[in-house]
Parts: sequence; structure tokens; C-alpha cells
Amino acid sequence: MRKTASLGRVVGFVVLASSAAWSGAAGAADLTVGAFGGVWEQSLRKCVIAPFEAKSGKKVDVVLGAPVQWLNQISARSAKPPMDVIYLPTENALDAIGRGLVDKFSADKVPNMADLDPQFAAIGDGYGTVHNYGAMGIIFNKSTVKDPPKTWKEFVDGTIAGKWKATMPNINYPSGGLTISVWQFAEMNGGSIDNVQPGLDLVKKMRGSGNLSFWSDPNQVLNGLKSGDVDMALYWDGRAWSFIDDGNKEFDYYNPKPGAVVAMTWIQKVKNGSDLAYDFINTALSKEAQSCFGSAIRYGVASSKATFGPAVEHQITKIKELVFPPFKEIPSRQAKWVEMWNKEIR
Repeated sequence: MRKTASLGRVVGFVVLASSAAWSGAAGAADLTVGAFGGVWEQSLRKCVIAPFEAKSGKKVDVVLGAPVQWLNQISARSAKPPMDVIYLPTENALDAIGRGLVDKFSADKVPNMADLDPQFAAIGDGYGTVHNYGAMGIIFNKSTVKDPPKTWKEFVDGTIAGKWKATMPNINYPSGGLTISVWQFAEMNGGSIDNVQPGLDLVKKMRGSGNLSFWSDPNQVLNGLKSGDVDMALYWDGRAWSFIDDGNKEFDYYNPKPGAVVAMTWIQKVKNGSDLAYDFINTALSKEAQSCFGSAIRYGVASSKATFGPAVEHQITKIKELVFPPFKEIPSRQAKWVEMWNKEIR
């Protein structure tokens, strides 16, 4: 077995340690935005913040952190929140709505909402909208997997049969553990949101074969692929293509049928935050900003008018290839799913 390669960690969330950091960031600019780190932040600065500042003459500060922390900070200081705009995964965005921490958009304040794909625009009932999305398909080693599975059923059967070594998200991985590792496999094996046992049975069979492992850190996946510890992985499209294009041409990515489960990042205006946030959000949802951001990060975007650079256009998962879990119905079942997983899988 070859030694695991050191790929370097791409920091997704940088947690700020003190409330002073929050208040300092908020006081240094006209607008404060909560966002993710690494290439995500770089793309945001280039594609949204720079043109917004140039047009408005206003200054934007970016606060990096963890979504749960952001929401708790906003809740604790709701009259004068530390941020004006937040980017959140679906489960946290729905939590923000449920806790009354975000304002509703209107067509006059965010006119570019009209150009969004309808399901992305409507998902939050106006309390924010999808900004970008990723799909979790399969990245695999072309040298060791000559006939990759065309469907998710073939993935399950091939893993059990030992045709490859595979890895998939653990249940504790945000934006994937519940929807992919539980709901998706339940649906494909005759189960449902209220009956996930058939999905857990499939996962147990794959793990019992000795050919399936679980991951909680996306960088762990890339190390495993490079070292040869695994032949394929359930992985995000944008991250996969960035890895492949970064000198790893022995790998490829695709979405098995009937489609890949989607993970969405929302943009929301914080309640009692500056109304300048609406102008920022409108800029973020413009055709120009969405085209730039999607091309830079290799993820799909919400705008139906967005276009992508020729080098990455084929890498963007089309909306018709996406599978949408019942996101709003999952939180009330989450505790039970986790309990079942911990009893049966661990």
C-alpha cells in the first residue's frame, strides 16, 4: 500500500474565536457577509464583492466561520446583528427561517430573482434563495475501474461483489450524510423518508463486504484516491473536477442514473441588518456574477441566464441530472436516523 499523499488542506470553515472579531468586522465596513473559506471566498470576492464595491462605492467585509455559530451569534444580537448577509447550506438556511432570523425578499428589492430557476427561487418561500449548488456523483480511478457503475444500483451491487473499493459520506458529514447516505439509499431500495431501514440494510451489506468505508472530511477522499486505498468515492462534482484538472488525469467524474443528490448553498438577508444587503444580494444573483462564480468554482448556479467558461461548461451538473431530497421534512426525522445509523452501522 502506498503512503497517503499530502494534498494540503483546503480550509472550508475558519471559526473566529471571539465576539470582538465579529464586532470588529461589522464596524469596519458598510456591509458584512458571512461566507465560506478557500476557493469559495476567493470566487465570492472576485465575482460578487469586487463589482458590487465598484458600482456602489461601499465597502464589504467577509466573516468566515461555521453556520451554526453564525446563527447563534445573530440570535444573541438580533437587534444589531453582526452580519447583514449570510450564505448557508440548506439545513441551516431552513433553521434560520424557522428561528425568524432572516427577512423576506421582494421583487422590487431583488429583481434578479426573476431570472432564477423557479425551484431555486421558490424553495425558501421568499426568505432567501439558492445561490449555487453541487451534486454528489462518483469520482473514480480509470486505471483500476474499467467499467464504472452506470446506476446507483450497479454501484451497490459492484461494491458488495468487490469490483472496487469505495467510500461514501458518514452520517455526520454536513449536507450529505443524511440526504445521501440514508435517504438516497432508502429511496432506491423501496424505502421512504419514514422508512429508511431498506437504505441502512444496503449500507450494512456494502460495509460488511469489506469494500466500503466512510468519510467525514472531503480532503480524506482525495488522499485515499491518490494513495490507492480506494478506487472510487461519492464526491462533490466541483471539488472532483478541480482535483482532476490539478494534474490528476487518472481520475474521472460522472453522475450515475437516475441522478445525483443536490446540496445547495443559499443566500439570505439577516433580519435587522442593513438594507444595503438587498443590493448586494441582487448583484450576487445577476447573470454576470453567477456566470463568473459558477465558472470559478465549478458548481451550478441558480440563475437560468448564467453561462460558463468553455473549459468548465461540461463539468457543471445540469439541473435535470439532480435529485432533490425532501429537505424540509428531514430535520424532524434526523435524530431517529442518527440513532438507527449509530446502532446498525457503527
